[in-house]
Amino acid sequence: MKKIILFFLLIINAVPAYTQDTDSTESELTLISGYVRGERDKPLEGVNIVIKGTIDGSTTDKKGYFEFETEEKGNHKLLFTLQEYESKTIDIEIIPGQNINIDLIIRKEEAKTEEIIVTASSFTSGSNNAVTLTPLEIVRIPGADADIYRAITTFPGSNQVDEGSRITVRGGNPDEVLTYIDLASLYNPFLFDQTFNVSSYSTINPWGLKGINFTSGGFSAKYGNVLSAVLDLKSYDMPQSTGMFAWMGLANASLDGVYLSKERNFGATFSLGKLFLEPYFAINGKYSEYSPIPQSNQLGGTLSHKIGKTGIIKMYANYNDDKVGIYNESPTFDGYFNSSTKNIFSNIKLTVAPSSSTLLNAGISFSGNNRDISYGIISTKTDNTYSKARVEFTKNLTSKIDINTGAEYEYTGYDLSGIVPLYSFNIGNNAPSLNLDISEKTGRLGIYAESQIKFSDRFFAIPGIRADYLTISGNISYDPRISFGYQINNLNSVRGAAGIYHQYPKLDYFVRSPENKLNPEEAVHYILGYEYNNDNKLIFRVEGFYKDYKDLVLYNRRDLYYRSEGDGYAAGVDVFLKAKIANKFTGWISYSYLDSKRKQYESQNTAPSNYDITNNLSVVGSYNLSSQIVFGATVKLSTGKPYTPVTGSYYDKEQGVYVPEYGATNSARFPVYSRVDMNAQYIFSLLGKFAVAVIALNNIFNQNNIYDYTYNYNYTEQKEIITNNRRTLYVGLGLQF
Repeated sequence: MKKIILFFLLIINAVPAYTQDTDSTESELTLISGYVRGERDKPLEGVNIVIKGTIDGSTTDKKGYFEFETEEKGNHKLLFTLQEYESKTIDIEIIPGQNINIDLIIRKEEAKTEEIIVTASSFTSGSNNAVTLTPLEIVRIPGADADIYRAITTFPGSNQVDEGSRITVRGGNPDEVLTYIDLASLYNPFLFDQTFNVSSYSTINPWGLKGINFTSGGFSAKYGNVLSAVLDLKSYDMPQSTGMFAWMGLANASLDGVYLSKERNFGATFSLGKLFLEPYFAINGKYSEYSPIPQSNQLGGTLSHKIGKTGIIKMYANYNDDKVGIYNESPTFDGYFNSSTKNIFSNIKLTVAPSSSTLLNAGISFSGNNRDISYGIISTKTDNTYSKARVEFTKNLTSKIDINTGAEYEYTGYDLSGIVPLYSFNIGNNAPSLNLDISEKTGRLGIYAESQIKFSDRFFAIPGIRADYLTISGNISYDPRISFGYQINNLNSVRGAAGIYHQYPKLDYFVRSPENKLNPEEAVHYILGYEYNNDNKLIFRVEGFYKDYKDLVLYNRRDLYYRSEGDGYAAGVDVFLKAKIANKFTGWISYSYLDSKRKQYESQNTAPSNYDITNNLSVVGSYNLSSQIVFGATVKLSTGKPYTPVTGSYYDKEQGVYVPEYGATNSARFPVYSRVDMNAQYIFSLLGKFAVAVIALNNIFNQNNIYDYTYNYNYTEQKEIITNNRRTLYVGLGLQF
């Protein structure tokens, strides 16, 4: 729950404000009401109104009408905000008992923003015509811990990895999902990533995002070097208000702040966070031995400045670290798995509209990830560096045709040093080992062009093509793609996509390939789906997909090299049903069926992929008992993931250990996975300030889901490693000032 703080930084602009109950004889109430309209006097729904420095406010309805009562008096500022519209502040004088009526017109931002046409396999938020998830819903999903990645796993086609934030999509590997934020590729957005039996958490603030577009297949030609899925995030170019928020929870503390100048041409944010688990373990108990216990620190911030009438430059920087030692038993070594990681990410983005029909985005980013691992004979240090420059240009040729083009250059560096075992089954302190000192680097140049064509009000198509060139191998890939949508009527539509997608293997595979001759891995996507959408109050989707893989990285046992000789497929159906009842209830059911087979890595024969989750069901519900109290529950149920079992062993006298003999690749499965989470939030006033209290109970039935299996010294006994995500209680309190 350490990420739940991020929800509350701007919550007063997203939920009905709390009004303190008092005796009317002690304080006379003033009613503030009115209408808010946009261009051509169109009523605007969802405009947030708040008296600055208080929690008193409201939200406009379909008619653009709002009203609320306040005990405030004297001169105040009333703030009106709505995404993609200019924020407006007006001065008011509140005289107790004298009602105030306001009629206001607000305009859209001058800078042009690109329209999002919702395509197949997409779940989006922002300024588009089919919002299927919102930041408010993300942070309220029980068990998601205000984490955008965990929230996405309640939608069809995606699954969590080890109950953490890293996700897989439609049978693909986790590294086949790429996150973009403001033109930059974000390769390391997690704390405790790939750490033994310690769940990862993302470092992304969902409330800092104005647009979310998660696509589980058939995505645009603007996205390159990714095989399965894209999470494209767009942050607010300028903060929406000024204020600070402090959070204290059972496992964490943080302080966040935002600043917006009076002229609204300069803004800044900062975020500080620290994880401390001693109180959390004292109440919930520890299910593993730690030395040290999981710990992390975070520091980040942004600076934004308007340039002229349509330009904005934004600088972003974030640092985080984590450290943990967790005890583990294995056939050849019992001891602590130690991991220490440091991440840094920075980005500069320029957005400008040269004319009313054009939009230019340009950005430069840098990220670094340093990790030290030790466990038995294993002692490694890995350094990954990434830098990227990207430019995008959008032109509205006509009201029916948009042209999008772009180019990017990305540098990747990989350094590995330390000691690794000669044989993977023997990691004892005296095991045969290798000393490594590997350094590799490459550059990738990508270009793309696509067009959004509206043939009519009901039919659109997006044809596109991209090309990528990798310097280390000299390979060029070409990816033609097309997606389309046809709106049968106001409620029903059909969407589809097809295209070729390539992703270059990671540099550590090139190190073990002959003369760096690895082809980009390839997947051909075919997608067709149907949607019923009744004004986002009731959404039903069903979608079928097929992916054909080739040139997957495969270990060749003849020459002991990795080569591009693997293949496979993935096929399935995703079903999604979402219902929303006014401001009372929001919930959805998602179900996925998947059949995914691959010949990849060490698997010499076609076998279930590592994340072939045949059946996956999620049920999510959130109910507003009042404007102050919200309850939620999530149920997850899925087929256990496949694994390769040990079928026997023999004794190796030279090493003094037993050598495992394995069955067919991924021929066994973990037991069925199940989990139920619940939470509640209470919004109130504390010392005259906005406050919120949270209580969450995860895995309420204390289901012992399996993290992995291990074995005794001679592999005659299989031992379950139970996940550390047992039944846990979390409480926290936040205060805005």
